[in-house]
Amino acid sequence: MDVHHPHHLHSKKKWVEYLGEFLMLFLAVFLGFVAENIRENVVERHREKEYMGLLVEDLREDTAVLNRAIPPMSETVRGLDSLIDDTYRYLAGTGDTRRMYYGYHHFVRNTTNLQLSERAVNQLKSSGNMRLIRDAKAARIVSDLEVGFEGLKESTRFYKTRQEDPAVFGFRIFDFQVYQAANRLPDGTFDDAERGFLSLPKAPVLNTTDPIYLREFAARVGYYRNSLASYLSGLERAVPELSRSIVYLEGRYGGK
Repeated sequence: MDVHHPHHLHSKKKWVEYLGEFLMLFLAVFLGFVAENIRENVVERHREKEYMGLLVEDLREDTAVLNRAIPPMSETVRGLDSLIDDTYRYLAGTGDTRRMYYGYHHFVRNTTNLQLSERAVNQLKSSGNMRLIRDAKAARIVSDLEVGFEGLKESTRFYKTRQEDPAVFGFRIFDFQVYQAANRLPDGTFDDAERGFLSLPKAPVLNTTDPIYLREFAARVGYYRNSLASYLSGLERAVPELSRSIVYLEGRYGGK
């Protein structure tokens, strides 16, 4: 009786099969890597567009702030010119102290405070996300704005220092009781327009009529006037620059 022993056949994989498995695994990893890169790119482009949309909102707001601030600041420059002229007319014996009181209190002691929005620029800077801005011109706009904001702060400090100088010096010349008498309203508050000086029936006296003080006062007002005019000129140049930036960013990233 013949006994047949079963043969256990061990089939060996061919090298091409191993290569095929390796290629499939490599392809899966590679496609996963590509998909993740695409996803990150889409997310980053979306964040870039969000930042630029926020920047456009800031630029629109800043443009509106400047357009509101420029007219009264221009009026202040003209008012300071008039105050200087009125002071020298007084020294010549033809000036009206009502106009001097008005010019001092309304144009020297009052200032315009600018508050521009740095929201988008600060967020980009603090988060380290400037790398998201791939467009070279858009990145340059952001950088220019950062520099511009710092320059504006420095210019503001300078012109306000110039403003404080004649404002403080003027206390030697102008009697504050005249301000109260001329501008107090029936309810006890004071008229912000301060035009009550111009309606006084009699020209008020000055604390001092010393020509040396009055000439020095006029000079201090002049220094303030010149620094304010220079500051104003910078703001006027900034408005069309902001408008051009808005047009470019909306064209590049789409506007609302």
